[in-house]
Amino acid sequence: MDRKLAAILAADVVGYSALMEQDEQGTFERLKAGRKELFEPEISSHHGYIFKLMGDGLLAEFSSVVDAVECAMALQKGLVERNAAVPEGQRFQMRIGINLGEVIVEGDDRYGEGVNIAARLEQIAEPGGVYVSGKVAKEVEKKLAFAFEAIGEQRVKNIAEPVPVYRVNLNGQPRRHLLKARRLRNKWLMPEGLAVVVAVTAAAVLGTQHWWKPSGAAFDEASIAVLPFDNLGDDPKWERIADGISEDIITELSQADHVLVIARHSTDAYRATSADVRQVGADLGVRFVLEGSLQAIGDRVRIRAQLVDAVTGADLWSERYDRPDEDIFEVQSDVTAKIANTLGSQVGVIRKSQFKLAQHKPPNSLTAYDTYLMADAVALTPVGGVTKDGLIEGERLFRKAIELDPQMARAYVGLAYVYSLMYGYGFADSPQQALLKQLEAARKAVELDPNNNEAHGALGQALNWNGEWAQALVEFDRAEALAPNDADTLALIATNIAASQSARAVRLSERAILLNPHYPNWYNYGLYWGYFFQEQFDKSLNYAKLVTGPSINEKSFLAMLYGYLNQPEEAKKAAAMVLKDDPDWTAEKFLTKWFVGGEHETELVAEGARKAGLRACATRAELKENPNMIHVKSCDKERQKAGSG
Repeated sequence: MDRKLAAILAADVVGYSALMEQDEQGTFERLKAGRKELFEPEISSHHGYIFKLMGDGLLAEFSSVVDAVECAMALQKGLVERNAAVPEGQRFQMRIGINLGEVIVEGDDRYGEGVNIAARLEQIAEPGGVYVSGKVAKEVEKKLAFAFEAIGEQRVKNIAEPVPVYRVNLNGQPRRHLLKARRLRNKWLMPEGLAVVVAVTAAAVLGTQHWWKPSGAAFDEASIAVLPFDNLGDDPKWERIADGISEDIITELSQADHVLVIARHSTDAYRATSADVRQVGADLGVRFVLEGSLQAIGDRVRIRAQLVDAVTGADLWSERYDRPDEDIFEVQSDVTAKIANTLGSQVGVIRKSQFKLAQHKPPNSLTAYDTYLMADAVALTPVGGVTKDGLIEGERLFRKAIELDPQMARAYVGLAYVYSLMYGYGFADSPQQALLKQLEAARKAVELDPNNNEAHGALGQALNWNGEWAQALVEFDRAEALAPNDADTLALIATNIAASQSARAVRLSERAILLNPHYPNWYNYGLYWGYFFQEQFDKSLNYAKLVTGPSINEKSFLAMLYGYLNQPEEAKKAAAMVLKDDPDWTAEKFLTKWFVGGEHETELVAEGARKAGLRACATRAELKENPNMIHVKSCDKERQKAGSG
C-alpha cells in the first residue's frame, strides 16, 4: 500500500438536484461544458490531476498546496465570469475544500483522512467559497496574496479531532496586513549582519525619511523594536529563556492592529551591545524601543521591561516581575502576554503615547490614523466617561478617518462601537437605526480586514444586538481564535455571552484581567453579568460596584442583586434610581433590549426585579406596542388574573 503527502481539492455544485429537477438535460450539458472548458484546463494548468468524478462533484490531487489554492480561486473567479452570461436560474455555484495530508494511493484513486477532510471542508463551505484546513493556511499564507480568515476549529463527520478551518478571501487584505508590511520591511533590511549597516547608510543618504517605506506609503501605526532581553547571569539556560521572552513579545504585539513590529532578526544585531535607543530608533525607523532583562535570584526569576520613546529617549513605561522559577515556561508565557497587553491594548501605553503626539499636530496635518486616535479618545475611551456629544464628535472623526483612508477597517470598528454606545446609553434618536448602522459598520470592517480580531468582535456584538445570536457566536469564536491573548477581545466576548454562556464569560473575563491588570472599567461587565447568571450574587455585586458612573443597565442589576442578597434598603434605593431614569421600566423591557438567554435566565431577571420592588410583568398596552417583547413565563397567571393577556 503506497502513501504520499498531497494537497486534495474537493468541489461540488450547490443546489445541483434542484437545477436538475428544473432542467435535467440543460443542467447536465452546462455541467459537462463547465468541466471541459473551465475545470479540467484550470486544474491541469495548475499541475493538478482529477482522480474522481462524482456526478456534480470532483476530487483533484496537487503536489503543490500553493497550486491547489491558486487553482481553487481561479475556478471560483472563472465561474463568476461564466455566470455573467447565464440567466440567474441556470447559474452554477461551487463549494471548494482543500486539505494537505497523507493519502493512500491505489491505482488512479486516492483514499484516507487527507481526502476525507477536504470533502468535509467542501461540505461546510458557503456557495462560491473556498475553505482550507489549518495545515493549508499555514503553508501558503506567506506565499499568496489572499486573505485567510479564521473560522475556528470545526468538528466534521468521521474525523475524531476538530479541524482548524480558514476561509480564503480573494478580495480581502492578506493575513495581518501589518505583518505583511513587516515582512516587506524585512525583505529590504537584508540578511542578518548587513541589516544595520544598510539602514545607517541609507539613513545618512535620505535623512529623516524612512528609507524602507514603499513609494507613497504612509505607516501611521506605532512602530516598535523589541530588543533581545539581557541575561544578567552566567547560566546559558536563562539566555534561552530571555530570547524566548523577546520573541514571544514580538509575536503577541503583532496581534495588535495598530502596532508595527520589527522582526527579530533585525533587532538581534543589537544583542549584547549598549547602543543608544535613539540610535536604534533611527537605524530601524521606529518610534518606540522595548528593552528588558532577566535575572535568576535563588529560586526566583526577575524580569524587567522598559518602553522608551526612540525620538526623545524618554522612559514611557517600566515594570518588574518577580516570580518563582518552578515553571519558567508558564512564567514566560504569563509575563510576555501581560507586557504585550499593557503596551498594545485599547488603552495601552503605545496608543496613549500616539494620541498625545496627534494632539500636538496642526489640524491640517492630521493623518487618517491621527484622526482615528482622536475619535477613539473622544468617543470610546474618554477620561470623563461616555457622553452623547463625545459620541457624535467621535462619529464625525471616524468618518473623517475613513475619507482619508477608505480601507481603514479599524475606523469602521470604531463606528460600530459608537452606534452600540448610542443605543446602549439611550442617546440614539432611533434605536433601531443605530443597531442597523452598528451592523453595517461592523460588516464593512470584516470585509476590509477579515483577519482582524477586533472587527470580528465588533461584528459579533452587532449581530448579537440585532438578534442574530447563532451567527454572533461564530464571530466571537473567530475573534478569540485570531487573538487568544488579546485582553480587550476576551473581555468584549465575555460581556456579550454572559447570559447564555456564563461560565465561559467568567473565564474569559478573569483571563482578560490577568493579561491586563490595569484594565479599563468595562471589563467588569462580563464578570458581574456572568456571576449573576451563575447565581453567585455576592461576587456579582462586588464587580457591579466597580462600574463607575453606572447607566440604567448597572442600576437595574444593582437593584436585583440587593434584592437577592436580602438587603431591602439598598434594593429600594437602587430601584428608585432605575425608575428615576425610566419610570416605565419593567423586566420585560429590560430583557428585550439586552438579553439573550434561556427560560431560566429570563425568570432569574424577573424574580430579581420583583425582589427589588420593580415591575416584572408588562401590561397589555406594552405588549401591543412591542410585540417582540421577551416573554416572562411566571407573568402568565398574573396577566390572566388581571385580564391583561
